[in-house]
Amino acid sequence: MKISEIIDKLEAYHGPLEPERRTCDIVQYGDPDQICTGIVLSCCPTAEVIRKAAELGCNLIIGHEPLFYDGWDETDWLQDNCVYQAKKQLLDRLGIVVYRDHDHIHNHRPDGIFSGLAKMLGWEQYQETENYFPGTAYHLPLTTVRAVAEHVAHTMQIDGIRIIGDPEMPVERVAIVGHFFGADWDRQNIQLIEKMNCDLIIPGEVIDWTIGEYVQDANTLGIRRALLNVGHFNLEEPGMRYMAQWLPKVLACDLPIHFVQSGNSFGWLSFKKAEEGKRL
Repeated sequence: MKISEIIDKLEAYHGPLEPERRTCDIVQYGDPDQICTGIVLSCCPTAEVIRKAAELGCNLIIGHEPLFYDGWDETDWLQDNCVYQAKKQLLDRLGIVVYRDHDHIHNHRPDGIFSGLAKMLGWEQYQETENYFPGTAYHLPLTTVRAVAEHVAHTMQIDGIRIIGDPEMPVERVAIVGHFFGADWDRQNIQLIEKMNCDLIIPGEVIDWTIGEYVQDANTLGIRRALLNVGHFNLEEPGMRYMAQWLPKVLACDLPIHFVQSGNSFGWLSFKKAEEGKRL
């Protein structure tokens, strides 16, 4: 089967976007008219993911995020960039095609990324709100921030999560919201958290002066709130991992399909808190 045929089947499964909508769902790189040898699914098509795809004998990567450091994968501004050139050479050498499934999978009903995340977390039975935007509220059996964090980290296959609040705080309602960008979307997210009285917030991006300040003030004022900052890719990657379960049925073929984690972008450096008055 040609890669272009795979893309057509995938987009038909998701359903059409609005005709006037500009979409970032494009062949980000490579020749889609070649025969597909296998598919790698990942959140972000990093150089490491590209190398792993080649090791697995796959020449198609279906990712969710940009390939070339730009929301629309425009590359005119990168022509003299050494990292761009090295990544492009890697793709050429390995013969990899990269396609982005972002708008279509989010436009799917239900949203393919966040419904996949709910399935991977095992939280579908606890869902209190129907839609996934601006966010979703879950009413869990009584637990703690620490216990939720451990479960989330295990599901996302990461080794650490930044936190605002008390790890031992009791938790019943959790809000998984998309991202805080410092715009109107932040207001909708916070309004959802207030309306559903969510104890714990799990977003993608975090803006310190919107949701960060809100959670800090809540704690100071005796209102139960905590936040787990898992990161954009980590939040959405389980949805791409779940895709490996349904994509074979959509394609109706025996192509090898693998999920490759793009992984936690950040490592951890821990330091003792500086004493008051000391300066470097």
